[in-house]
Amino acid sequence: MPVMGSPVFLLADIGATNARFALGCGGSLVKTASLPTSRAGNVLELVEMARGELGFDALAGSVIAVAGPVHNGRGAITNGTLEFDGATLGTLLNCRVTVVNDFHAIARSLPVLKRLRKIGGRQQRTGPKAVVGPGSGLGMAVLMGGSNGWLVLPSEGGHADMAPGTPLEQEVLRILLDEHEQVSWETVLSGPGLVNLSRAVCVLWGTTPQEVTPEWITRSGVGAAEPICHQVLELFFGILGGAAGNLALTVCAQGGVYIGGGIVPRLEEFAVTSSLRRRFDERGTLGDYAEQIPLYLILDENPGLVGALQILAGADMITNTDAMDGGR
Repeated sequence: MPVMGSPVFLLADIGATNARFALGCGGSLVKTASLPTSRAGNVLELVEMARGELGFDALAGSVIAVAGPVHNGRGAITNGTLEFDGATLGTLLNCRVTVVNDFHAIARSLPVLKRLRKIGGRQQRTGPKAVVGPGSGLGMAVLMGGSNGWLVLPSEGGHADMAPGTPLEQEVLRILLDEHEQVSWETVLSGPGLVNLSRAVCVLWGTTPQEVTPEWITRSGVGAAEPICHQVLELFFGILGGAAGNLALTVCAQGGVYIGGGIVPRLEEFAVTSSLRRRFDERGTLGDYAEQIPLYLILDENPGLVGALQILAGADMITNTDAMDGGR
């Protein structure tokens, strides 16, 4: 619980599926709560639900991370309906509120994470760190350090066009292009993306696609008893390795590439034995360069909340297009 007399901050990591909240006090997360985002009809309801769970009253400040682009202190969930305005929230909470993209917060957590699973690469070097995470959508961001603090480069790279790296992936792309105006990385690297991949594999195998959920695919695909789900997971991790490798080259991420989100950490052992690392390294003439870069799975709980706390504690260089403080 908060220490008597110490300032208390409200931290939030709001995704399309789950809304995670915490109180920050004395440089630590002292109380957390997770709520289904869909239970709230609007942001004010969501904040009041969090107040009921955490029991906060007077706040010294707040950082709200949302799963969507943020501009001038305003952001909306890309795969949802909630919209967040720092000024409005500042009035409601009677404190200064900073709104950032959710992967801005996760990127900010990278230097202090404790539970990481390294998959290949050499010893970590100084240089940009990149993070990518499949969940309800696909987030990306880059973290750079400098003499004036940390700089997060926001990204909407999850909505860039998917680049197939194998003949099988080319066939999957062809099938999905018949259904989607654009096939982005997020179209295949997300919870809905798992369902899209399952449908495409069924078409390739000549079987009738079934109504399935991402949870059923991941649960059934770990073993070989459900072969379509197993191939879906193999496809998923191969494509993820390609996307992460492309990101690594784009930003020269010699500080490492980190994989988070709600899907991959639950499939840790499958990820390690999958084609994830091999596909990450397959960068043609720059294969040797990619092989040097460490790849990490983020296994810490609530990295978005940890990152939000770091934003409060650190000297962050927050870009105007990514976040702006809302007033009281």
